[in-house]
Amino acid sequence: MTGAYSLVVPLLLLERRIDLTTIGIIFSVLPLAYMLSRTLLASAADSIGFGKIFNVNALANLASVTLYAVSVTPVSYAFAKGTQGVKEASIWAVNRNAAYAITGREDPRKTAMVDFVRALALAAGTIVSGFLILFVGFQGIFFSLAVFSVLIFVPARMFKTETKQRLSTTGLLRRLDPRSVDHETWHTAMTICWYMIASSLVFSFILPIFLHSKGLGYWEIGMVLGIYNGVGGLLLLFSVRRPPSVKITLLVQSTLYLSAAVLVPMSESWPMIAMIIVMAFAEYTSFIVLETLISQSATGSENIATTIAFLFLPGTLAQIPALMFAGLLVEKFGYGAPFWIAGAFFVIYSLESWRIIKRSNCRPAIPFSSAPGEL
Repeated sequence: MTGAYSLVVPLLLLERRIDLTTIGIIFSVLPLAYMLSRTLLASAADSIGFGKIFNVNALANLASVTLYAVSVTPVSYAFAKGTQGVKEASIWAVNRNAAYAITGREDPRKTAMVDFVRALALAAGTIVSGFLILFVGFQGIFFSLAVFSVLIFVPARMFKTETKQRLSTTGLLRRLDPRSVDHETWHTAMTICWYMIASSLVFSFILPIFLHSKGLGYWEIGMVLGIYNGVGGLLLLFSVRRPPSVKITLLVQSTLYLSAAVLVPMSESWPMIAMIIVMAFAEYTSFIVLETLISQSATGSENIATTIAFLFLPGTLAQIPALMFAGLLVEKFGYGAPFWIAGAFFVIYSLESWRIIKRSNCRPAIPFSSAPGEL
């Protein structure tokens, strides 16, 4: 469903003649709702287990698609986007925790596989939605998603986890005390923040609208977004099975992403699409490092879900102004501005990641091909 939303919602708002600045404000509601609900749900999951949180996700899926289907004004679309934020938060609050529980340890290779499955789902969602718009329109897409969201209740109810302790307000707030988070975790969180800003500036709504401005049709935009996620997902799978050197990973991801981000807004036709695929290659390569950073912070944590939520807290907060100003940047300076800023932030993320992994004085949690202790 997230893949379908990434294509359908920006194009629908554009068709409703909503300007880019307002679209950015609408999209900024998602990280706000995401931040509030993820931290609460993650803390709750550390008490009651992750199984019940999947039911929240199923309910939020149905609520978000219903709101999108009936929305007609910017305010109503903002409410729908907020509900989508709860939907995203309820799955990301516990999916890594669930993977760790299944494997019995904080293994980033398993959570990287979660990213791989998500990438394929995003690819399928954008490609199928791009073609369906031609035949059933936007409302038909939302009806199809509503039917699909009902089916999500079936697997959601299959997850049964043991309640660790009784859920209480005191315990909930105690785990959410930022003073309980050590300095290294906050440093990692700020590093992840740079990546989240870069990704949200380009991929949230700017990329599909940019492609539309270049004359691509709905199905063509769906194909490009699908290839972006599909190629990235396959690369992630290959990287987990044949891990590259961490130095090479960081060098490749930063060089390719910055180069592509500079060239995409200046290119046309097939060269433009090729540069977008290069961006996908770089972004999904960075997931190897991202999952390593997360696993290093989560290892040994008593409240894994809450710790992971704190890792993404600064980035989620930063996404709010980033999305609010993304549309304004395009209107004032053109499409190059968000792409170029994203490229610079991605390089900072890569450099800071290198500092953290090097300082850890140990092999990255994903077994890169470097020898133990060799970074």
